[in-house]
Amino acid sequence: MKSIRHGLVLSLLATAALAPLSPALAASCSPAGASDLPVGTVAAVPVGAARSYKVNLGAGEGVIIDLSNLVPVASPTRGDGDDHEHEHGEGRRAASPPPLRSLALCDASGNLLAPQRGEVFEKGGSVTSTPDGERLRFVAQAAGQYIVSVTGGDAARELLVRRRDVGSARAPVVSSSLDSTQKGITASTSPMVFSFIGAAGQWVELKSTSEKDTLLRLAGPDRSGDYSVIAENDDSDGLNPIVRRKLPLAGTYFVQVDSLSDEHGEFELALKRIAAPKPLPPPMALRLGGKVDGKLESGDTVQLYTLPVVAGHSYRLELTAPYDGVVAIGLPNPVEPEDGGDKPDSGFSEVKSQDGNLTGTERLNFTARTSGQLMVRIKSFGIGETDGAFTLLASDLGS
Repeated sequence: MKSIRHGLVLSLLATAALAPLSPALAASCSPAGASDLPVGTVAAVPVGAARSYKVNLGAGEGVIIDLSNLVPVASPTRGDGDDHEHEHGEGRRAASPPPLRSLALCDASGNLLAPQRGEVFEKGGSVTSTPDGERLRFVAQAAGQYIVSVTGGDAARELLVRRRDVGSARAPVVSSSLDSTQKGITASTSPMVFSFIGAAGQWVELKSTSEKDTLLRLAGPDRSGDYSVIAENDDSDGLNPIVRRKLPLAGTYFVQVDSLSDEHGEFELALKRIAAPKPLPPPMALRLGGKVDGKLESGDTVQLYTLPVVAGHSYRLELTAPYDGVVAIGLPNPVEPEDGGDKPDSGFSEVKSQDGNLTGTERLNFTARTSGQLMVRIKSFGIGETDGAFTLLASDLGS
């Protein structure tokens, strides 16, 4: 495994669950007007504007800083980064809104040390949500005074700073590069994060190989300098996740290797530059009243057509095949898929489909709301021992 970038130890970027740093929070991280906060004490955080507190730490000293609500919140957020839920099998799951970030830590000059802008992953990190509020973990690399900043609020809170076992610190980010391979050990309670420099427009393929069920998440920068998760995959290749993505901007990217297993397991992460996917062939024209003969080469093959429609007219599509065929209508999908667009129907967004028979004829009826071009997709759930031949008939049933 390559050496760990020393300058990132403070940031503890390994696995955060945070929103982009707000300008108000960064601005309040100032020693001016800061109150003393000795280690082992509790400070009241009154209602009102943002506040800052001074903490004196020795070199190598670790602390945990808890910001706690004095009254229960309406919807408690996920605990201290140790719980993990994943809807297995879809390769992705919808991201929940990130919690509000209220804690920050700076050096005596006001330079932000934790959390860093790249902390966007779901678990761990230097600041995490707790049932009562938020928790910040920090290890001082040099002796001196540090500033803890708390955003303003409409309810009273408490701030507690206590020493921590430095040996339990989160793993730092491992500096890597494209066209390289990294090895590591991960579990659901201890994901690993790697960084690499990417160029705008470069296509990349990231793949984790392991006997355990791992997950991949890719975080990248936006034009404002903040970070967000831009791709996620669970099991594109068996249990091995793959992310194929065009990098939108030049800058540093972060790859998190997570796991669905509580047991630690080894993995290998390959980071590759790849060529841009070839453009998909254009759909064939489908004429009303004319029967089309087509063929699916395999159960994974998809055939696309375009069909002109008139507002207010009703239409029928009839797909006849000796296997379990599916006929669907849809529209061009303008969103670039994260898998590189190598699927035959990656540019198709389904509106309605019909699959009522295992063999024979499927009939899909619909009425056009507007005039224009619809897309028609033909696919199957396996062609069996057949040659994949089918016929498709489009009929205008009138207004």
